[in-house]
Amino acid sequence: MGERGAGVLMGGEPAWPDWGEFITQDREHINQLRGMSQPQQQTQTQPTRTGEPDMEITENELREMARTPWHDLTANQQRAVLAHLCGHGKSTARTDLRAALDMNPTRTAMELWQIQQAAGAEPSTGGHQPDTDDDGATGEPAAPVRWEPGMLVKELPADLHRARVVVSAAQKTARAAHEHPGRWVVYGVSDGAHARRIALEKVRRVVLAKTSAFAPAASFEAQAREVEPGRYVVFCRYVGAEQ
Repeated sequence: MGERGAGVLMGGEPAWPDWGEFITQDREHINQLRGMSQPQQQTQTQPTRTGEPDMEITENELREMARTPWHDLTANQQRAVLAHLCGHGKSTARTDLRAALDMNPTRTAMELWQIQQAAGAEPSTGGHQPDTDDDGATGEPAAPVRWEPGMLVKELPADLHRARVVVSAAQKTARAAHEHPGRWVVYGVSDGAHARRIALEKVRRVVLAKTSAFAPAASFEAQAREVEPGRYVVFCRYVGAEQ
C-alpha cells in the first residue's frame, strides 16, 4: 500500500487507512469525480418567437395574429401584421389601417382591413395579400364584417340593394302593340277544362281596360282563338284611343 493513508500497528499488523484524512487531501479530486457523475444542467433557455423581430414568423402565425384583438399584440407583432396586410413601407392603406386600429383597439386587423377593402381603400403596395377565406386547416370562410355603432369608416360601402322591377305579360303585350299599331300581338295562352272561359275573360279585360296596361278603354282590340284542341290563345292589337 502507498505511503498515503498507510500505517503499521504495534506488533507489525497493518493499520486501516485514515479515510477522513484521505478525503480531505483529495477533496478537489473527489469533487471533480462527483461533478462528472451528475447530469449537465442546461442553463440557457431557448429564445421564444413571440414578438421577436429577428425570428421568422410562419404564414399561419401571421393569420392568427391578424385575427387577434389589436391591443393584445406586442409592438413587433403589430408591425408584422401591418406588413402582412398592407406590405412593407409607407402607404395610405397602411396608415389608414393603423389609425383605425388605434381608435378601435378591441378589433382585429383582419376585420378592419376587410372594411377598408369593402370601402374601396387603396390596394396594398407589394405586400402579401392574405387569403380572406383562410384556407388553413379548418377551411372555414372568413367572418363577415361586423358593423357596430360608433365604428369609423373611410367611405360608404356599395349599396347592393336593387329595386325589383317586374314586367307583367300585360305590360309586355301593350308595349309591343303600341310599337306596332294594327299588328296582332300574343297576350296569353290557356289550357285545360276552363281554358275558353279564361281566354274570354282576358279578352273582356283588354277591351274594357280592366287591366291598367290596356288603358284607356277601347284603345285595344282582343280576340281568343282555339289553336289546338283545348288550347286557346288571346291576341290583341292597338287601335288608338277614341277621340
